[in-house]
Amino acid sequence: MARTSHKTWFHFAAATGLAFHMIACGSAGPETSAVKVTNGIEIAETDYPSVVFIAAQTPEGLANCTATFVNDSQAVSAGHCVEGTSERNPALYLVEQKMVKGRPQMRALAKAQRWYRDASYDINDGVGPLDLSVITFPANSAPATSQIAVVDPQVDDELTIVGYGNNRNYVDSLGQLSGSGAGKKRKGVNQVANVSDDGMIQFIGVPGAVSDVEAGRYALSGSGDSGGPLFIKGRLAGVTSGGGVGQTEDGQDIYISQYVNLRSASSQALLKKALKAGTVF
Repeated sequence: MARTSHKTWFHFAAATGLAFHMIACGSAGPETSAVKVTNGIEIAETDYPSVVFIAAQTPEGLANCTATFVNDSQAVSAGHCVEGTSERNPALYLVEQKMVKGRPQMRALAKAQRWYRDASYDINDGVGPLDLSVITFPANSAPATSQIAVVDPQVDDELTIVGYGNNRNYVDSLGQLSGSGAGKKRKGVNQVANVSDDGMIQFIGVPGAVSDVEAGRYALSGSGDSGGPLFIKGRLAGVTSGGGVGQTEDGQDIYISQYVNLRSASSQALLKKALKAGTVF
């Protein structure tokens, strides 16, 4: 990757004529054990304690995602993270990951009671502003909570992402965006590149560790980060929907993360319907 300024990368995000291969970041299948924020810094489980690892048992297998508790029993995640599970009494779990004899082991801490998402959401639509869910667990399941943003995100806002997603993204032999890395909680920082009218927050970063980019900066979301948070000024402003790869006119690859804007009209409608009284948003 040729070195370029952050501002220049942001301009690419707004350019027209870019072709993107969009992916969802927490789907079931062979990649469900691949978990990291790309170019992120590994953090302790006690850091950002409101951010948790969730797993869904679906007909296709075990799918893992990230979620953020916003009150004692409800976590915000992506709409596609609950796909394949029952709306009421879903096979969806808050899990703890530990290394046992050198291998990661998962233990269920709580089982979800139900989930909510927009009635018109369709996973076949892919990345988009309706890709949002609220998951209800038993009372006092949350290890901690985060407050939802009460002001709109702006271009150039500094942001922090946290999740259990890929530490490196790459395009495989089939032209699909894939990833790799061990399952750890990570965080990374970046800046908002674009806030779309249809309810998405977008930013551009690097697909993994790059020698001329400081670790933890210009971070992206990766497989397993779906539903994970985007914090602005310490408040939950967005939720991971997916990411994509494209090229500039001179053939340079660019990698984009797409987050559902929690301040959009559709997000606010769902939060109003789903979140219990007393939750500030």
